Amino acid sequence: MRVWQRLALILGTLIVSACSSIQFGYNNAPSLLQYQMDSYLDLSDRQEEILAQELSTLQSWHRQQALPDYAAMLRLWAQDLSVKQAFSVDDILQKQDLLQTALLALGQESAVRLAPLVLTLNPEQKDRLRERFDDSNRDYARENQLSTKKMDVERRKRFVKQYERWLGDLTRDQMQTLDQWLLSQPNNSQLWGQERIARQEALLSLLVQAKENGSAQQAAVALHDYFQSLSRYRIAELQSQREGRQTALARLTANLLNQMTQAQRKALQSKLLGYAQDFETLSERN
Repeated sequence: MRVWQRLALILGTLIVSACSSIQFGYNNAPSLLQYQMDSYLDLSDRQEEILAQELSTLQSWHRQQALPDYAAMLRLWAQDLSVKQAFSVDDILQKQDLLQTALLALGQESAVRLAPLVLTLNPEQKDRLRERFDDSNRDYARENQLSTKKMDVERRKRFVKQYERWLGDLTRDQMQTLDQWLLSQPNNSQLWGQERIARQEALLSLLVQAKENGSAQQAAVALHDYFQSLSRYRIAELQSQREGRQTALARLTANLLNQMTQAQRKALQSKLLGYAQDFETLSERN
């Protein structure tokens, strides 16, 4: 797992969240992130202090500046479910763009907050991070040495789990729609493995250069550029497929939404409103 992207996954808490309690997960996010970063870097006591302070400041910013916008966005989406009987590919792409914009804003603020820690990392910690990346890549390679049939089964499970998290049990027609889509989309596990390594190498290079430059401002700019770059791919073949895959995934989502039962529609609307309420409550706390 890319340790720096945990910020988007943990503090973002947005549509990607799988936590059963958003408020509990959000309130404990800084401690969880600090624990995970320590496991990758073996932080000193002083570095722990720096990181704790910066994560606290980052979360305060996120509560005040981001969560109210998240809540408003989710309430609008819930309202769409009441008035819209059909969703288009453009509808889904617009929502994806809003999510991407939110994550990029989080990345920009995170860059400023993580820069002081980056400047304190020593060569041994960077070597440890590389070792952890190597371990992760070996695990990824093993997981993707399964037979094509087994890999297809696992991929199907992941997609079903993701959609059922929001809609409840998929209907037979929805499962057929999903299966047809999966058959049309190649499994690019080898390319994704190359992309993982390319991003890891870019991060390791950034850490070395940041230390050499010795400026928190330059480190923040470098981190900002890195976070922004995560919205595109370093492997040319994946980048060339990016727009087409996004459109195809949006089409799948639109088709599944357009096949919703009334119970699924109500369940999705309820979940969106519940998350909006959580975000509003969290934004009011110090």
